[in-house]
Parts: sequence; structure tokens; C-alpha cells
Amino acid sequence: MVITSKDNETIKKIKKLKEKKYRDINGKYLIEGIKLIREAISEKADIDTIVVCDNCVKTGEIDQKILYEIAKYNCVYVDEKVFNNMTDVQNPQGILAVVEKKNCDKDIKYNEDLIVVLDDIQDPRKLRDHT
Repeated sequence: MVITSKDNETIKKIKKLKEKKYRDINGKYLIEGIKLIREAISEKADIDTIVVCDNCVKTGEIDQKILYEIAKYNCVYVDEKVFNNMTDVQNPQGILAVVEKKNCDKDIKYNEDLIVVLDDIQDPRKLRDHT
């Protein structure tokens, strides 16, 4: 079944995860694009739902290889209009996923390698302008 309404409850819940408040409340976050989803699968991330643009599958924008990789997950198919309403990416690849946040009780050890997490960066090249 392909979801064609942006007012669908599942779509509304997923779309809310674009806001930090709802990511924190639900303990979930969004990733988008084939590369990130493949990385999440290979790292055995706790993937809750994968949203696939049905039109992108039909046109071949999403290849069969990734479709086989995601087949064992809870997949929701949406039409292109709904998908575009869910994403903020300028050129979406037609696939995104809801991933569970891991509970990390460890304290940050500042004498080890530093990891920088960037949120809401549309164009990483612009990061240089802010450093």
C-alpha cells in the first residue's frame, strides 16, 4: 500500500522528528539518503521504519540492491508528493529512515578522539564560514 496523504498518522509522527523536541521525546531521529541508510544497516543500527518514495522505485532512482537490503525492515511506501513534504533536502534520493537513539550512559572522555556532531547542516561547505 502506498500512502498518498500527508495527514496519515504515521507520516505525521515521522515528520515531527525533524524537530529536536520530538527527537528527544521519542528517542528517535531521521537519516536520509541511500549512503546513510546503508551505513546504518551495516552498523546494525536500530532502524524503526524506512520510508521509500514509490515513484523513485518505479523510475529506478532507488536501485534494486538497496531495496533488497531494506526488505527485512518495516518499510512504508509513500508517493512523491508526501515524500517531498517530509524532507528538507533539496535533491532527495527518495529514501529516509527513523532510527532509535542508543542509550549512551558513558561519560565523554575528553582525552580521547574528539567527535563533532552537526545538526541541521544543509551545505557542509558553509561550515567553513562559521569556524
